[in-house]
Amino acid sequence: MDARSGIPLWAQLAETLRDGIEAGRFVDHFPSEPELVEEFKVSRSTVREAIRYLRSEGYLESRQGKGTFVVASESFESLHNHRFSLAGRIAESGLAEVAELLWKGSVDEPMLADRLGLNSHHFYLIERLRGSQHERLALERAYLPRVNADSFEGVDLTQAGSLYAVLQSGTGITVTAGTDEVSAAMPSSTEANLLGVSVDEPVLVVERITYSHQEIVEFRRTILVPARVRFRAEWGR
Repeated sequence: MDARSGIPLWAQLAETLRDGIEAGRFVDHFPSEPELVEEFKVSRSTVREAIRYLRSEGYLESRQGKGTFVVASESFESLHNHRFSLAGRIAESGLAEVAELLWKGSVDEPMLADRLGLNSHHFYLIERLRGSQHERLALERAYLPRVNADSFEGVDLTQAGSLYAVLQSGTGITVTAGTDEVSAAMPSSTEANLLGVSVDEPVLVVERITYSHQEIVEFRRTILVPARVRFRAEWGR
């Protein structure tokens, strides 16, 4: 770990542990918090944040009274491994994430339910503006078909970063896979105003479907300002 780096220690540790998971290092045993503190010479809070982040990415799961385990998977490749993570990109830049909760609550979305092939058109919607302390980067709307208001009772969604850690701790739902589809679009006047751009300025739209094994747990539509973010895709063996 390099304390002089602009990348937070927890993000460095998460990257190191992720590499170890993908290499099969922790198949039989994932280290406890004290073991990680001793091995990497970091604080327990750093370890906990790294583990929380890897849980949110679907690499780890925590079991009450038993510890933390690597999520069983035949391989960590393609989109599941290298999905776009706004929280990760912000962390890698060495900046603190800032989120503004615009709205949360139950909604009925029959057209979205039809599109996803769901029987129920009830969703729990969380709408947030996300970015760094310097600028707004994205407008995010997450539709959760298996969640009710109790799951987010008392959760500070301006600090939670990724919702996947909240899903894991609040509902026991573990994210295992997903698809991201990226396209260009023109923002509505409301979207442009929230992001501080012109209605004539194209934006990037990322539509994500997230799964827990074979079951859909989230549909997310994120509007990004191209001049403020970048994508990186990794491929190959």
